[in-house]
Amino acid sequence: MADGGSLIENGVLWMPKSHNRICSTHFVGNKKSNDPQSPSYVPSIFPKAYKITKCNHKQQLERYNRAANKKKMDLSKKVPDAVSSGDFIFPENTSQMSSVNVSIQVCFDVDDNQDFTFHCSFEGNNVSTQAAIPLTSNSNLNFTKCELSDKACGVDSSNSLSCLSCEAFHGFESIKTENALKDLTGTTFPIFNILLKLMPPSKRFSITKENELLLFLMKLKLGITYSALSVMFGIHRTTVTRIFSDVLTTLSTKTKDFIFWPSKKTISDLLPEAFKKNYPHCRCIIDCTEIRVEQPYTVEQRVYLYSRYKGGYTIKFLVAITPNGMVSFVSKCYGGRSSDSFITNDCGFLSLLEPGDEVMADKGFPGIKTNCDQQNAILIMPPFLYNAKFTESEVLETYNIASVRIHIERLFARVKTFGILNKVTIDLLPYIDNIVHMCCVITNMQSPIIKQ
Repeated sequence: MADGGSLIENGVLWMPKSHNRICSTHFVGNKKSNDPQSPSYVPSIFPKAYKITKCNHKQQLERYNRAANKKKMDLSKKVPDAVSSGDFIFPENTSQMSSVNVSIQVCFDVDDNQDFTFHCSFEGNNVSTQAAIPLTSNSNLNFTKCELSDKACGVDSSNSLSCLSCEAFHGFESIKTENALKDLTGTTFPIFNILLKLMPPSKRFSITKENELLLFLMKLKLGITYSALSVMFGIHRTTVTRIFSDVLTTLSTKTKDFIFWPSKKTISDLLPEAFKKNYPHCRCIIDCTEIRVEQPYTVEQRVYLYSRYKGGYTIKFLVAITPNGMVSFVSKCYGGRSSDSFITNDCGFLSLLEPGDEVMADKGFPGIKTNCDQQNAILIMPPFLYNAKFTESEVLETYNIASVRIHIERLFARVKTFGILNKVTIDLLPYIDNIVHMCCVITNMQSPIIKQ
């Protein structure tokens, strides 16, 4: 009982004595519980004159009963039905004991005639048991040691076809299919063999001539670094750099005539049907394209390479294609600040024109009209808007020009599939003219853009 007293109805302070007892009706459920978690552990039901309670004793008792039943169910689920029993030694004080149905199971057989002892300890609502079974020499217990083996997580490589092969990259010997060669180099086996015949025997380097060409073409197509190529081919990075520059110089010299200016008769004989109606004398389609480069080191280089159109540092070059889609002229590379008209007038392209030739271009080439007139050539450009709107004939002319001029855009898309042109590094700028030339040469050797 509490040490403090309480006021009775007449206002006198009543103090409990040692012989006083509390009636069970003051406990929830009319019965005292020894569980500290139970609402019946302490008396809590008194007349309103002594204590005002805000809790619902009935709900408290129901919650406690539900929790106790849940613990019993969890305990019975953990252990299956009883398989053995014995004599139990109970403590002398049985007033604090409560019975709970439990079951035990052992993982081995025990002789029924053998004596064993269970030790049970009870603390609050927690009960623990332990069995002491003497081990005899005739025991049938057999403990076997499990064999362990280390296994990694993931798919078993011995039983899965989707795992990577342990075979390493061995250069050209590893390429077995046309698709593999095309993915790595952008060429087919016939094109590869043509370029291979143009190369001299390999004497300076430790790898074969085939691997030298493969390394060069992989640099063009994939645009990967020299360090990555050195790992793949098992040679030093500086050796990769020398191989690339040597092969580039050799092939750009040997393939100089692979991009040529066809005769007027050849172009007329191969003129596609789309040109015959409106532009039967079209000699070529011209346009300039830009390629981004890294930021230069000096201010002068930055001024020269900065392009207001691209909003960054670029190089620009002029390309002319025949009506059937073959590259017939490639200029040297200029800085991004150079205009299309300036590049066309400066690169020597106009000197190739003959009287009566038709040159098709977009609206970015008005500055070459004077020089075209001097060559007695005709410059075909979409009409400019001088009035509020185009006339019907101007709209039709714009459509006709765009329908055939689109082929040079398709060619630029092919050329720019070479990863080395995605963003040119500063160390490649001295070789950029030869790099652009080789990309156009390989593009010319591929299937035609216009299929008739």
